[in-house]
Amino acid sequence: MKVTSYQDAQDSGLIGDILYKVISREGKSKNYTDLIPLDGGTVGIAHYAVGGLGELYEQMGDANTRKYFGKTKEDMIKNYSTKCRPSGKSGNDTGWGCYSQGWWRDGFEKFLATPQSKPIQDKAWSLKMKGAIEKVLSKGWNTPRQIAIALGISNSRGTSGFTTMATANNWDAEKTIQDYVKDDHTQRRKDAIDKFYPKS
Repeated sequence: MKVTSYQDAQDSGLIGDILYKVISREGKSKNYTDLIPLDGGTVGIAHYAVGGLGELYEQMGDANTRKYFGKTKEDMIKNYSTKCRPSGKSGNDTGWGCYSQGWWRDGFEKFLATPQSKPIQDKAWSLKMKGAIEKVLSKGWNTPRQIAIALGISNSRGTSGFTTMATANNWDAEKTIQDYVKDDHTQRRKDAIDKFYPKS
């Protein structure tokens, strides 16, 4: 199978499969219902935190943010995404950031338990990865394995971190994934890619 466009990767279910099989390791490392204090508040299967909560609120939409948090989508994006991380400054410390606020935790607990949570999380992650997919397609990476390598690295390093690493390896997917492996966590991610998207 060759991936021809972001839409193709989306429509074929490849992006969602990579999220479940590689990023969450079939629910072994991450789940759709996760809600933990890491980074001031980390949510869901993609572990949306400071950098990704805005996209999640965007996909939840105004009706859901009002329903679960009593606030507009814009208010949540502006005040409860990038500002979630605790400052750590004495006198101005927010404890565990957003996670320390009961209404925020309660709202997410309720939302994450609903059937609409999974498709909303999938869509938010897919859109977050759109730039990485379009970038690698332009570089000739068009197999499910190459896309899985790109998204596996982008999920932990960001699209810019992945791009830097791929550029340093002359856009060779196999060299890039080898370069990425530095510890147990990155090795587990590579193992998941190898298992579900083996070298042909």
